[in-house]
Amino acid sequence: MSELNDLLTTRELQRWRLILGEAAETTLCGLDDNARQIDHALEWLYGRDPERLQRGERSGGLGGSNLTTPEWINSIHTLFPQQVIERLESDAVLRYGIEDVVTNLDVLERMQPSESLLRAVLHTKHLMNPEVLAAARRIVCQVVEEIMARLAKEVRQAFSGVRDRRRRSFIPLARNFDFK
Repeated sequence: MSELNDLLTTRELQRWRLILGEAAETTLCGLDDNARQIDHALEWLYGRDPERLQRGERSGGLGGSNLTTPEWINSIHTLFPQQVIERLESDAVLRYGIEDVVTNLDVLERMQPSESLLRAVLHTKHLMNPEVLAAARRIVCQVVEEIMARLAKEVRQAFSGVRDRRRRSFIPLARNFDFK
């Protein structure tokens, strides 16, 4: 173990501990407060993995109680960057079917509008009460506007063609084919 500690810093050991999970707690170093919060948030989501449930892995302990969905959303918004937050929220809804993420008004308002959230809202719209449905409609409108803005340039260029004949066109046309 001392050779391992000599090769890796404490931060690197903590990262490995987060990757390997709770089973590596005794072999690797313990976690500081921030890393423990990250581990708790990740365990709340990825601890629901069906393979783990089939193996019968269960745990109890002296640690804090389980998070609720709003508490989990708040914790990931403070612990992770935006790109990771979107991935975690997407996994929660699409991979693990946690419907609380999109049927709870407080949680839905905290979430960043994205295509994966749009997909989740469309799958669970029948479970929403009218207040949540109104918030979901606002999110759907915002995501659709973002998609349309992103596609507008490509569609406009495809219909209007290339304006500058000297500029290379990335749109495949027969007249642009080089026979050489």
